[in-house]
Amino acid sequence: MISKWKVLSRKTYTHSPYRSIEDVEFELPTGERQIYSLKKEGSAVAVLAFDCNGEIILARQYRPGPDQILDEIPGGGIDGNESAPEAAKRELLEETGYFPGELIQLSNVLECAYSTIDRYAFIAKNCQKIGEPSPDEHEFIEVITKSKEEFIDQLVKGRISDPEVGWMGLYHLSLL
Repeated sequence: MISKWKVLSRKTYTHSPYRSIEDVEFELPTGERQIYSLKKEGSAVAVLAFDCNGEIILARQYRPGPDQILDEIPGGGIDGNESAPEAAKRELLEETGYFPGELIQLSNVLECAYSTIDRYAFIAKNCQKIGEPSPDEHEFIEVITKSKEEFIDQLVKGRISDPEVGWMGLYHLSLL
């Protein structure tokens, strides 16, 4: 039977205002001790957004991890006492200049086996462009739209962050 491992110690290293690394020493079921490094991250949102023509709204930006320019689902961190739906609307507006006509919350999404992030997935339908993007000071974004077919091709090729939000949203809307 699988059970949780016993935590023996924790040590946190702060790397930025948004992320820390925590080395956690566990006692494994065999009695062996093992350290795992976990990404300590807060709460975030990711929004699969559709304009009024059914095109998918994406934020094109450079990402230092993969060292590539990616067309991404808009999203970001939840600020302070903000609710997840409020953050989804704010992030979509900040990154794209679009505001949703309808916002649908899906289930929470895991990042990976070594992250503590609490990420909320949303679909935004009938989005209207109401202004220009106003990204954070270290975000440099070009707003683009893609057809469902182009977006699915991008998902299949694995050329996107938050791919599970894309798949979940398309499945939820019976677009697969």
